[in-house]
Order: sequence, then structure tokens, then C-alpha cells
Amino acid sequence: MKIIVINPILFTHENGVIPRVKSIKETMIYDLCMAYLRAEHEVTLIAAADYAPEKEESYEIKVVFLKSVWRRIFQPSVLPFMPGVWSYLRKRRREVDMVLTSEIFSVSSLMASLVLPHKTVVWQELGAHNRKMKSIPSHVWYNVIARLLMRRVWVIPRSYVAQRFIGRYMPRVSEPVGHGIVVGQTDLPTVKKKQLLTVGRLFWEKNVISVIRKFVAFLSKYPQYSDYILYVAGDGALRNDYARQIADMGREKQIVLLGKLPHEELFRYYRESKASLFDSLRELNMLALMESVALSTPVVTNRVPFDSEVVEKEQLGIARDNWNEDDIARVIEQNDFYVENCKNYAPLITVDAVARRLVESFEEASRKK
Repeated sequence: MKIIVINPILFTHENGVIPRVKSIKETMIYDLCMAYLRAEHEVTLIAAADYAPEKEESYEIKVVFLKSVWRRIFQPSVLPFMPGVWSYLRKRRREVDMVLTSEIFSVSSLMASLVLPHKTVVWQELGAHNRKMKSIPSHVWYNVIARLLMRRVWVIPRSYVAQRFIGRYMPRVSEPVGHGIVVGQTDLPTVKKKQLLTVGRLFWEKNVISVIRKFVAFLSKYPQYSDYILYVAGDGALRNDYARQIADMGREKQIVLLGKLPHEELFRYYRESKASLFDSLRELNMLALMESVALSTPVVTNRVPFDSEVVEKEQLGIARDNWNEDDIARVIEQNDFYVENCKNYAPLITVDAVARRLVESFEEASRKK
């Protein structure tokens, strides 16, 4: 199968500024394209030139960087407009079998749906209207443009939240298929240690300080677990502030700021931890949450991440708002049960499994067309 993947935004911006990188090979969408290559599909990735690495690099797949225009209106960090997508697809409309795009609210998705409506799959992550300009552009897009011009595309939501949202506007919506996870070997024998983990950039949205405070409350209420350590993986503007607060609590030996870790080292911390703890203030699909599950480590999370519904449904840990020290104790005491559930669920969220499910969903929809 010949597949074109259109994903203009390759990684997260910092306050509207697109960081310069040396490689795009560690991005989620590149991992997905490599999964298609392993499945013997011919795959092309189209991205905005704003996200090209600093120096030219070689790729195992075909990667096309297209120029974005009208940048004041269509900010490359939010909604890039690449007019070259139209001509690229039109020239290949007879030979391509499937076009995978990201989000209904996307100029690239609109162009794909106009050029190749029955070959376009939109992988929808958003589960609510974009808040820009009081959500007016988003409401216009979904209620007018999407309803009138994009009705024939097949939409695959990435979560149940996204499914409920996009189902209000689009007639052809599948069951959810979430992000694919790349974690190397998942069957390595690992002994769980007396430790917990939280992962995230040290900015206010991740609310890591809340996890730290709840861990301190857990140590105070459950002295039998006083030898547990909380590892904090990630870096950001609040690191020094968090270090000061940890020192003020007198917990420097029990709360360790690891900084940003290489993937393999981070995965070792996941595997060895009894649970991963999350209390974010703003999330969509949370990669760290599913990374933890993929490495057989249950999670304790609030309901902000869209994946929290899967955590609750599949009993991959504890998902509830305002979770507390009692929930940490519970996930430790019932660790074998939750770990086994994670092991059983992990094969469904590998990047290769997700790539296969996206194609199967599209093929099934094509037969029903």
C-alpha cells in the first residue's frame, strides 16, 4: 500500500517558538511511518519546513518538507498552511492508496479531503474546540467547513473523548485508536523497586508540584512506606523552584529530580517503578501515561488526560480527580493486579499495532463506502 502521512507539526512549540532540533527521528509520527515501512508499505511523510532539522539528515522513508505561508494568520506552531500539499496530492491521486492526516481542524486535512475524499483518514486528537479567539474559528470550521466539505473522509479518533466530540460534526467516525508507543523490549525481566515515578516537563501545565506534595502526604500517613523514593523525570523553567520546595520539606533524599533522561534510561525507571503518578492541569492524549502502561507500570492519574478513560476501563491503575495518598497506597498494595493488566494491554498500543489498526480501520470503512 502507498501511504502519504501529512503531519505539519512534528513536535511541541515553546510559547509559539518552534525549537530547532538536530533530528526528527524521535518524533511520534516518524515512529509511525517506520512501523508502516516495517509492514512493507511505501510511505511518505509531509511536514512543514519550519520543523526541518538544523542540518540535512538521511531518512529510511521519503520525507517532504513544504513551505508554510501567510504565517501571521496561519501560525506554523498552531495551524500551518502549506499550499504545496494540494499539488503534491493531485499529482499522485491515482497512485496513492491512503492519506493519513492529523485533525479535522487543519488546512492540510481540508485539502486532502477535497483532492482524495475517499482515500483520506483523519486521525483526530482534539476533544474540544480550540480556544483561540474565544473558539469562534473552531466553531465555524467544524460547523460549516467540516460539515460541508469534509463529510466523506474517514475519521479515527485517538480517544473516547475525541470520539464523542468529533461525532457531533462528522458522519463517518470509527472506534478510537490511540498513539503508538515505542519502548524497545517490553519483555525484559524487571523487579519492581520501592520507588514511584512522575514524568513531564517542569511547567505549570504538568502540575508536578501537586504530585510531589501528594507523595509527601503519602509518606506521612503511611510510615511503612517511608523508604520509598519519588523520581521526577523532566526539566523546565520550574526546576529550581521545585528543588527549593523539596528542600524546605526536608525531603531531598526521597524526592529526586532526574532532569531530562535519554529514552533507554527513562524506560528503566518506568520498568522498575511500582507506579507512575500524574496530576496534569492540561492534556490531550498523554504519551508518558501510555509509555508507563506499555512498560507494565500502572498509573495514578486525574481525569484530565484523555487516556484516563482507558486506564479506568482496563484497570491499568487508578484514574480519578483529586486522587490522594490513599490511592498511592492502594496501587502499591494491589500492584501485582495492576501490573498484570498493563502487561495484557501493552501489545495493543505498540506503534506497530497502532499502524496496523489504522490501516485495518480504513480498509473496513472503504468496503462499507
